[in-house]
Amino acid sequence: MKARPEGVFLTVLTLAVLGVVSTSFRSPGMDGSLALAEAPVLPEVDRLEDLKELVVATYLAPTTYLTEPDGKTIGLDHDLALSFGRFLGKPVRFLVLDNLDRVLQAVNSHRAHLAAAAVPITPDLEDQFAFSPSYAQRRPQVAYNVTLGPAPSSPGDLEGHSLGVVPDPVHMDILKKLRQQYPELAWRTYPRGNVDLDLLQRVYEGTLRYAVSDSNLIAVARTYWPDLHVAFDLGPPTQLAWAFPVNERPDLLNSARQFFQSLRTSGELDRQVEEYYGKRAGQDPENVMAFIQTTVARLPQFSLLFKQAQSLSSLDWRLLAALGYQESHWDNNALSPTGVRGIMMLTADTADRLHVSNRLDPRESIPAAAEYLEQLREALPERIPEPDRTWMALAAYNVGTAHLEDARILAQQRHLNPDRWTDVRSTLPLLSLPSVYPHTRWGFARGGEPVNFVDNIRTYYDILERYEKPYHPLAEIRALPPR
Repeated sequence: MKARPEGVFLTVLTLAVLGVVSTSFRSPGMDGSLALAEAPVLPEVDRLEDLKELVVATYLAPTTYLTEPDGKTIGLDHDLALSFGRFLGKPVRFLVLDNLDRVLQAVNSHRAHLAAAAVPITPDLEDQFAFSPSYAQRRPQVAYNVTLGPAPSSPGDLEGHSLGVVPDPVHMDILKKLRQQYPELAWRTYPRGNVDLDLLQRVYEGTLRYAVSDSNLIAVARTYWPDLHVAFDLGPPTQLAWAFPVNERPDLLNSARQFFQSLRTSGELDRQVEEYYGKRAGQDPENVMAFIQTTVARLPQFSLLFKQAQSLSSLDWRLLAALGYQESHWDNNALSPTGVRGIMMLTADTADRLHVSNRLDPRESIPAAAEYLEQLREALPERIPEPDRTWMALAAYNVGTAHLEDARILAQQRHLNPDRWTDVRSTLPLLSLPSVYPHTRWGFARGGEPVNFVDNIRTYYDILERYEKPYHPLAEIRALPPR
């Protein structure tokens, strides 16, 4: 991820109506406080029914609101806010600022109805805001690059070294209290146009020795820069929620409480949280680093074949490439002890069904694997939504559709949702237990393997989405110069 120039402030006004997003950008280089002052004060409305739009303040971060290279806006708070807008039947306008302090200022100055920005529930903020139910938690931590020096073991080890922080009420309060005990402790704030990923990238590159950030954001950053490590925690975990003005619009706050309750009851809240955090759980940084290095060394010789396979299916070429890496590390001559072969590790039976004459020929095996994965996805019940549908198809690619169906039945028997990947993910490992598998239709399976298989692919796919461009064949044809 390329860091933006220091001092650049970006305000994004996003109008999202029923999931359709349009974005306009203010000119960079503008002072943040002036940009916030330019946001209009919201008109008073007596009834929630008369509210024309829901204005949501948030800030730039991968877990709150971020625009990917292909223009897609993502983030847990972003997704939840859009869902809340649909729950209310209101369009959503995002006021995207550069840090949490300004987000809270926007709510206090009546420029936003609420702050959907991973706001920590602290005693101080509870005196100033009313909160929705919590939906996640975080822990303040100190990050460092393990290759550039030893890990600090206490706040005292930070004295005399460069330390960076993006302004946040919790982080700033912790640092100010620590300075009473460690008077030489100093830090630099990065309030203008720098999200936490930019800050952590500085640590990775060595231009900053240490950074204070949150456990969830550091976990995201380690996906891209595995040399980042956590030195120590700066405090206990805090619950995250949305912040509303105190004693104002109780109807909106009550609706938010009903909204979160409905999401929790349906399991959708767990699914959305897992979408941003679950795929990174337990990732080995050495594996991620090896993947990044192999992407440079080997992927270019196969990328065109993966793109052609996308054209033959509805599957993103980067997902297919992630699958290929998980199977063989893009080694066309790979051979497993069970007899599966080639870059996509096709079995002999699968290759025969797909009319593949030579599994070691990537020109045959890559499109065949794309076709096979597409067949697995289409064979699932139509009611299963995306992205759960794709994750289950990948699990079936590894363990087979029969064992996947056993896991879905187990999920249903345990009053879980068989159409949600997070629930099926929890029951797949049960297929290896002697107390469970004799009672399933298809018997024993190493159910933990497809869980790790899908988790790894999701991580690799996430990295490729950030560093490799999407493939738009029609656009590339139009871009060809005339003969």
